[in-house]
Amino acid sequence: MEVYHQTGYRLKWNIDSFIDDGTGSGLIFSPVNITSEKLSKIPDDIKKVSFFDPQLYLPKESKEKLLTYDYFPVNIVNDFQTSDFDTIKYEIAQRCIDFQVENNFRFIVIPTRYYKTIPSDYNEQIIKYFVKPFLKYHSSKNIDRELLLTLIVNQSQIMNDDYRNDLLNWLTGIQEIDGVYLIFENDFQTKQIKNTGYLYKVLLFINTLKRNDFLVYLGYTNTEAFLYSVADPDSVSMGSYENLRRFKISRFTSIEKNVRRQPNARLYSRQLFQLIDYGYIDGIKELFNKLELIFEDSNYNPLKFKTEYNWNFSRSEPYKHCFFFTSFNFTGFYK
Repeated sequence: MEVYHQTGYRLKWNIDSFIDDGTGSGLIFSPVNITSEKLSKIPDDIKKVSFFDPQLYLPKESKEKLLTYDYFPVNIVNDFQTSDFDTIKYEIAQRCIDFQVENNFRFIVIPTRYYKTIPSDYNEQIIKYFVKPFLKYHSSKNIDRELLLTLIVNQSQIMNDDYRNDLLNWLTGIQEIDGVYLIFENDFQTKQIKNTGYLYKVLLFINTLKRNDFLVYLGYTNTEAFLYSVADPDSVSMGSYENLRRFKISRFTSIEKNVRRQPNARLYSRQLFQLIDYGYIDGIKELFNKLELIFEDSNYNPLKFKTEYNWNFSRSEPYKHCFFFTSFNFTGFYK
């Protein structure tokens, strides 16, 4: 099983960790965080083992970096409206696939649209506006790359047995695609998912897809990825900040930057299987003076530095430390 870097803000940390430490199998690139020009300049050796999330979740949004990609609807038609999909869906497919081919990404990823409330004709819309146009262009160009369909599954969809089964029946009936770039959206208030019923049904969902010979690449996963691995997905993801470890649509809206608050720096403990707020580390040391048994050593462990370490969410070391041990956990176990 593989592990991919879920990239976003501070992409350089992921690239450095991937190149210097060999963490992860590749990267999932995020156009909302990097312009098309800069992404095109990233070395092919990185891109050929990575894939691209087109992020057409909110096609009416006009975040600055997304607009540098020519497949984005407002670059094709002025004052884009949903009804315009009928006339520009093939143009979107052509431009989006061409970009992924030109950049030599591992897969061709078909985008999806985000709905807060799932419409009754959701399946038909996704097929009409995304699947069919992308399949048609992919076939016409004889592109020899596997096709992944982006799929966002929310909490209510997973928990409702009838809806979950209907979604699986629909998805596995699309025989021309090779698999899914699968994102689970939930609104649990805790940083770690504690609802065992939800976790069990996620495992059922993944396992059903695998038993139908689908590739399953999971995005936006936190430590629950270790549990998801028993359902045999092809990959899970690891991210630096919380908005890369749990999917939030606010990340793709123009108001997101106004409501963002600075996170506390956290240090990953493989033994505790948890990211620990740095403010608790001194307290842990008072109760247990062998911190090296809780926070294992790496080149990036701030606890090994002799000088006073300035804990801050903008320092790269805690995140690279987390990448190192998250990647090691998976690659070491599944070799």
